[in-house]
Amino acid sequence: MSKNLKAHLPTLIILTQREHQRLSNQAKRLQTYTLDLDTLNTYRAKWVDHLGYVDFLPMLLQAMESLIAQQAKGEATEAAYDEVVFQIGIYKKSCWSFIKMFYGSINPYVDRWLKVLPDYKFQFEQRYELGRKLTVAELMRALVDVVPNRDDPYNLRQTPEGSALWEAATRSEANASAIDEPPSSTSNVVELFSFKKKRR
Repeated sequence: MSKNLKAHLPTLIILTQREHQRLSNQAKRLQTYTLDLDTLNTYRAKWVDHLGYVDFLPMLLQAMESLIAQQAKGEATEAAYDEVVFQIGIYKKSCWSFIKMFYGSINPYVDRWLKVLPDYKFQFEQRYELGRKLTVAELMRALVDVVPNRDDPYNLRQTPEGSALWEAATRSEANASAIDEPPSSTSNVVELFSFKKKRR
């Protein structure tokens, strides 16, 4: 990990915590099991446009698509709501795993309650929020995108054996997706993967 990339870690922690707080608030509303179709569609659209870790979005979007399809028929179940809330939790956990894998430990930047230390928070506010409120998604996606080799952290594709394993895993994942995804969500997940490729 280069020093320049490591220097972004406090900023990424702050942005991730803000993003996850919004997701936690949305999860609480989902757990009322009473959201209307417009609200669910708004959540989905905002996740596509604003969540920073696009690599971890497909399963969350798939769960929401299933719930939206049920709600459109007036048949939304608590289980469908619960699946979206569960996938929010998986997304959040995946984000922190990503940070620890590619950026390293967050301990030097946070206190025992995982709040960013005052000096780093002050630097963040001075740099990004003097006189305005920061648009989180654009900066967060930029910090995620600069991580080198994030699709292949163990450098599998650098050797013939590893490359073969990588290709086999990719084919297996593609086949599983084709079988398991409900028709209502397939086009949107493909759309997201196309979006991810354009950003790289």
